[in-house]
Amino acid sequence: MSGTLALASAIAEMDRDTLDALVRSRRPHAPAGISDPIGLASDLLKTESIARALAPLDRARLAAVREPENADAGLIAELVGIGLLGRDGGSATSLPEVRAALDDAVAVARVEPDALALGSAALGDAVEVDTSAWFTSALTAVGQSAECLRTLRDRPGKLNRSGSIAVATVKQLAESTGVEPDEVALALAALMRAGLITALVDDQLLITAAPSSAWLASTHTERWLALAEAAARQMPAPLRTEWIAAAHAETGLRALAAAIPNQYPLLPAAELTAVGDFVRGAEYLGLTLDGRFTAVADALLVGNDATTDIADAMPETATGVYVQPDLSVVVPGPLPPHDEAVLAALARPEHIGVASTRRISEASIAEAYERGLTPHSAREAFTRISLTGIPQPLEYLLDSLGERVGGIVVGEYVGDEGRTRLSFARPELASTLSVDRALQHLQLQRSRSSDTVLYSRLSPDHVLAALADARYHASSRVAALREARGTHVDAQVEVPTARSVPGVAAAAAEAPDPLEALVDRVFTAARSEPGTGDFTRRLELAIRDRSPVLVTAEARGEVRTFTLLPVSVNAGRLRAADQAAGVERTLPVNMITSVEPA
Repeated sequence: MSGTLALASAIAEMDRDTLDALVRSRRPHAPAGISDPIGLASDLLKTESIARALAPLDRARLAAVREPENADAGLIAELVGIGLLGRDGGSATSLPEVRAALDDAVAVARVEPDALALGSAALGDAVEVDTSAWFTSALTAVGQSAECLRTLRDRPGKLNRSGSIAVATVKQLAESTGVEPDEVALALAALMRAGLITALVDDQLLITAAPSSAWLASTHTERWLALAEAAARQMPAPLRTEWIAAAHAETGLRALAAAIPNQYPLLPAAELTAVGDFVRGAEYLGLTLDGRFTAVADALLVGNDATTDIADAMPETATGVYVQPDLSVVVPGPLPPHDEAVLAALARPEHIGVASTRRISEASIAEAYERGLTPHSAREAFTRISLTGIPQPLEYLLDSLGERVGGIVVGEYVGDEGRTRLSFARPELASTLSVDRALQHLQLQRSRSSDTVLYSRLSPDHVLAALADARYHASSRVAALREARGTHVDAQVEVPTARSVPGVAAAAAEAPDPLEALVDRVFTAARSEPGTGDFTRRLELAIRDRSPVLVTAEARGEVRTFTLLPVSVNAGRLRAADQAAGVERTLPVNMITSVEPA
């Protein structure tokens, strides 16, 4: 026996908001073809649709799907609202198609049917955990995320064909930032949730998004709040349900997560993975400490403003850093955003935490010079942020590199002089290179027309490698051209959306929502004449299935029963074929007293 009629009856009784919630949660496959409760019920009772609706249910709800008579009213209303129970004679009833799909899913998951009503074991929350030091993990996550973001801004990462982040990108970020690969992956996940990085799947690129600039310019407290709120919003539904059910402060997240596979036996593997990912991400961000939610996390999960509590827990910004003679830099705490950005440009990270260490090197200073910093601006920055002044080794490095960096541009050349052109900012630098014995194999030749240009018969790549070996820092004109043409993404990119593309926003606004249109049609059909009665829905189902029914009608005290094949119900009348008598009959719907399967 089909459950279509029972589900259609339940749909017909729904108010518009409940019907809208049902349609949006179940998302019918072909909404344009559905015009009434029978049509919607038929779509929702397809095997694939039922399987998707059953998958996120816990044991108590799965048991109620099978035996609604043993469930409380609230649970029944919830299951009717998601189309897994129907209505028959004013009471909830199970649906044969749903029971069959549940039996199949339980068999595949190897769950004992009699065990569906059993809840999970008591959660082990008795152990006390001091969560007051959560800010240590929080600041470490913010610092590591900022380093990953800066690196991706300069060198976009790669994606796999599936759209996932390539292992090579994680390794490259780990090498550049001094962060362990596992933590890099967690930082990237946090940045992705917060909309600070974007995956361009078609181009297989991982790039920074437009909001990343504002995030990097904000305080460490504001940065963490952005990451934490994004994580809280995307807490997997089963975990949130269990957290709400636990109903006490600083719940043990690990205990909740450990109970999920047992409590939600049909949950797909991908969603179980999402639960595990959330647990690791929450610990990484400091939302949990030793697996237990913090008081700040509890506030964020219910949507409360926790700004004051976060600011009180976080340390104050540091007034400066300690530059050591060995060119290491000790950062005793979070810096103001501008100072952090300057230091990040001049020194590479070695350890990131509440207190961090960085390393100044010839390569880091040279890279800063190539980005536009000058020896004067670098010296001014160190003078301002260093609490120990500028040690002599750093003074020497700033001066010596200032003479060699930023004044050499190497590019391809087509002409009699050679294959590569070297342009110099100063004539004396060109003279120095032309007599440097380490570069003799480049066969550098002076230009007849300029004392700031040299030529080589070797390729640009060969020349660049030789200059690097001789400790001259040169930039490539080929790379610069690519950057100018936009083939190398080194800035925040705003991904086009319907709102940002001219004409698309207007078209999107004008296009009707197919699900909203479906709700309108079904809601109207359920309240029009005919269509509100159980008899009419039975007849509509028979028309859809082309199946005969026994129709009993009463007129002027005479009761007759016909075996009819319904053709249409329109204007309050049933038109049907009486195949036994070989005629077509038309009966007023208000005269029909019974419709039963033939």
